[in-house]
Amino acid sequence: MSVYHQMGNDSFNLIGDMPSYVGAILSPVNDDMDAVAAIVRKTALRTSFELIFDPQLYFPRSQRGQLGTWNYFPKDVDTADVTSESWWHGVNDELIRTVAALGISKVCSPACFADTMPDDRYTFDVECTRQLCDSASKNSIHVLQTAIVRLPEVAQADRPMRIASILSRTAASGLYVVFHGEGRPRDALADTEQLKGAMRLLAALKEAGIPVLVGFAGPEIVLWKAAGAADFATGKFFNVRRFTRSRFDEEEGGGGQLPYWFEEALMTYLRDSDLDRVSRRNDLSLASLANPFGQKILEQKKQNPKAAWIKLGWRQYMHWFGDAEARIQAGTLDIESHLIKAEQQWVALDEAKVLMEEVRNNGAWVRAWRRALVEYKKTGP
Repeated sequence: MSVYHQMGNDSFNLIGDMPSYVGAILSPVNDDMDAVAAIVRKTALRTSFELIFDPQLYFPRSQRGQLGTWNYFPKDVDTADVTSESWWHGVNDELIRTVAALGISKVCSPACFADTMPDDRYTFDVECTRQLCDSASKNSIHVLQTAIVRLPEVAQADRPMRIASILSRTAASGLYVVFHGEGRPRDALADTEQLKGAMRLLAALKEAGIPVLVGFAGPEIVLWKAAGAADFATGKFFNVRRFTRSRFDEEEGGGGQLPYWFEEALMTYLRDSDLDRVSRRNDLSLASLANPFGQKILEQKKQNPKAAWIKLGWRQYMHWFGDAEARIQAGTLDIESHLIKAEQQWVALDEAKVLMEEVRNNGAWVRAWRRALVEYKKTGP
């Protein structure tokens, strides 16, 4: 059970600050081949640190960032039949040559986003991945099949099991599941039926013996963990913690330039002024107070209240993510009990008329998470 750094814009320097992270998901959207080769060299001596290459061809007809500089990027994408298996076989072969040249031993299969994902789309991806696995095996490269899962679709009663049945036929060594929801990256997922459906899918895949790495994950890791997902990846920016079109639309990596603190007691991100409000009430969690980057933020705010702490905020969140996963795995953080306490904490803030700076930051999603978890446990996968 492990956590990975979902690479974003200029985020290599975070790797050394997160010793609990076992690897990184590389981003050809943000880094060209020379930059990725440098990352490979710099991490070569780090024992057991795993680099996974995600080709990020989610929107192949929207050339973004550095993608167009990569050899595997299909130059004929605007005119090609992207529903042709033979066309994707050519992309796969070039992808494997690229990954082999870099000396990377694990790659995610290419996958395109679609507004709907019927059965035949998942079947198509399974078949294309089979050919990728054949090519990869000749180069001793392991493959994770990318599965883009639209959350509105798994809210349908029978959909999670149907998707799991198709994905369980994969020839890959595991799945790289990318959940796509609607709304802004910074907004918490808050649809109970969608969350419950995603949990049922993850549980069914675990039951089928398929290890799952959930990419672009955020605080909802507590639910994915409860459902049996094996590994998780997250990043510093909001649009790297959540898979959205904006992740690939923003040339500079996006994410905004406001500092945010992740507060476990409330399962939310706090702006600077909100951190002051919660801190004055002594409502910060023990996990937050023990977080080394959280300690640096609080100390800096005492010494120099106007100093920026955006970068420390990235590290504070990412440290929490790895630490929370480890505590859940060890059984020292009980998810259901914690969500109950978080909801009670929000009620206490409301009764005390403590209002967060962002109007949507009201904790309403905690009830949706609780319901999803309780109802999932009652019905099972």
